[in-house]
Amino acid sequence: MLRYLIMLSALTVSLNVMANQAEDDTSTLFKPKMSISLDYIPAENNMYGITLAPYHFDTDYSSWGYYIGYAASQKEDLALIKPAEGYTQDKMWRFGLSYSLTQQLSLYGGAVHYSLETHSTTGKTPKIVDGEPIWEKESDTSWGGELGIRYMMDMGLMLGVGYNTSTDSAVISVGYVM
Repeated sequence: MLRYLIMLSALTVSLNVMANQAEDDTSTLFKPKMSISLDYIPAENNMYGITLAPYHFDTDYSSWGYYIGYAASQKEDLALIKPAEGYTQDKMWRFGLSYSLTQQLSLYGGAVHYSLETHSTTGKTPKIVDGEPIWEKESDTSWGGELGIRYMMDMGLMLGVGYNTSTDSAVISVGYVM
């Protein structure tokens, strides 16, 4: 009899118990945004570039984003004996992931493809009409990484600073978040 009484009271209590169903609480999710920034990399030859960084467009991974950037230096002339000519130029591609700690603060890290291109010519022209010197190109390419932090202000201004292992220098970014 006691057993039936315990089962009846457990059944009565369990009628009010319901499963905890997940709610779509969008207040805690990050809002999608896009940033575009101008970058300065104070390497051996100062480089200037641009970075595009979309954030939080996948609701399953709302804390994550990614970025891609390109930077290049100005052409720097080589000291060669005339009629020879030449110049060097640094170029860099950056891409990776970012993780938002808060709505304003995010960490980023990724890979860097850095190349130092040397263009040169002897200055001697072929013996033809309108002959131009033949230019040769050499490229020294290396891979590296970078880590950094970005801070987005409420008015849309974005500031970023990071470290790049390919150039062994900083990456300084100023941009706008839409």
